[in-house]
Amino acid sequence: MPGRRADLEGGQQRSTAPLSARERQVLGCLAQGLSDKQVARALAISDQTARTHRRNMLSKTASANVCALLYLAFTQGWLPWPVSAQGMHRCTE
Repeated sequence: MPGRRADLEGGQQRSTAPLSARERQVLGCLAQGLSDKQVARALAISDQTARTHRRNMLSKTASANVCALLYLAFTQGWLPWPVSAQGMHRCTE
């Protein structure tokens, strides 16, 4: 699956997205602009759990904020670029 695995020397593979399956679900919700409370409702988890997943993702990726986390997720292929944003990432190249 693109963006999920990278080849290492010797044919080994590792995950390029250091996030758990649940964190990737939360990330997808954040990419849709949902707040922590909305994420919690959408995924049937507590508000605190949603906040914990967000904080863990920020820490794991060394992202300063959710905007930086989402940019990383889109540029690394962990999330597909929204159709309306196709080509916008070129402004930083």
